[in-house]
Amino acid sequence: MPVTKAEVEAKVMEVLGEMLEEWDEELDEEPGPQTTLVEDVGFASIDFVQFAVAIEERCGAKLGFQELLIRDGQYIEDLTIAEVVDFVTGKLNQPLDAPPAAPVEAPKPNVERLESIDEAERVCEDKFTAFRQIIRPRPPRPADDAPKNPRAVFVLSPPRSGSTLFRVMLAGNPALFAPPELHLLSYGTMDERRDTLNDEHNNHLLEGTIRAMMQLKGWSGEESRAFAEKCESEGMTTKAFYGIMQSALDGQLLVDKTPSYVIDKEILERAETDFDGALYIHLQRHPCGTIRSYEESKLTRLMPLMSESDFSTRQLAEMTWLLSHRNILSFSEQVPAERWFNLRYEDMVQDPDTQMRQLCEFLGVPFHEDMVNPYADNDKRMTDGVDTASRMSGDLKFHLHQGIDASAASRWQQFYSPEILGGITRDVAARFGY
Repeated sequence: MPVTKAEVEAKVMEVLGEMLEEWDEELDEEPGPQTTLVEDVGFASIDFVQFAVAIEERCGAKLGFQELLIRDGQYIEDLTIAEVVDFVTGKLNQPLDAPPAAPVEAPKPNVERLESIDEAERVCEDKFTAFRQIIRPRPPRPADDAPKNPRAVFVLSPPRSGSTLFRVMLAGNPALFAPPELHLLSYGTMDERRDTLNDEHNNHLLEGTIRAMMQLKGWSGEESRAFAEKCESEGMTTKAFYGIMQSALDGQLLVDKTPSYVIDKEILERAETDFDGALYIHLQRHPCGTIRSYEESKLTRLMPLMSESDFSTRQLAEMTWLLSHRNILSFSEQVPAERWFNLRYEDMVQDPDTQMRQLCEFLGVPFHEDMVNPYADNDKRMTDGVDTASRMSGDLKFHLHQGIDASAASRWQQFYSPEILGGITRDVAARFGY
């Protein structure tokens, strides 16, 4: 039986109401069909994605929101509630045996490719030094004489490098356990982790460990939260918590993909201290691709320390990329070559089969074909979050796609030339073949 627009509108308005309640925000006027999501509600791109994912959950169907929200690699400028309702209604009423809709040629984005910038805006060592001063170092950890944990795998990359897609690809291999971002290595104890992350901007980052324990133990979200709270109240070390997770693995290799680790080299060094023969995957992406994704996602909105700085979003993105890779390269000098694997995002999306086979050989596990089909079996891959997918720790934009998008490797070229980069950034990029 066809779904009516009224039924869809009720679901859409319910989702919007929950988002506004979470933001503790009230609109000047009661939202209705002609309410615009950017101008009237104040949506950024990340909010569009959360909105779309929550609607799909409410409707119990994958709707392909990318068709509506993204045109030529750029988010649409605005949408009305009525346009969202029409799109969802049409998708839900599409016959099951209908052929896929022919792609519609979207208008080119109304932007000019940025070929160069003023020298005053270019990233240089002086700016980079000032940038480093706004990043708070982690406090020292308490002494821990406990034996090392078994081998684990760490994915090292800055934010917006494609690490969420990569994690989900790894999670398709039954020999690997690759949960959402764990945010453990940065902290000495579970209560320190809770106290640092439990605020309006970061509390969703606490959920990766909860989702992991749900998967490992077959627990409910409530049971996993209760266990995490017990560990926090006891002041358990994060090293011990890793050990608990690893003890529940059925011969699998634990993979930790948490981009924030690379902001501080001392955090990376803890992996060598806490794990026996840890393996490392250095995920690289062209700096312009990372900058474009960083700007598009409005990531600084979730990082108050950076959003309050005098740097532009583009500068922050470039310097985050630079700091991360400098730390990774410096750390790599301490690790034997046989425990280190370099992977370029561009190669991963353009030739996933070859790259995943080579990676499996490095990890010492059999290749599994589900690794190159990351949108199958979402529960096993833990893309659903603890309560809702829109609370997943990682890049929510993952949910807008239905397969690996090879064009994502070069989409940034519509908007930027490498000439916008500072010389110190280009030097590091050249080491990766860019």
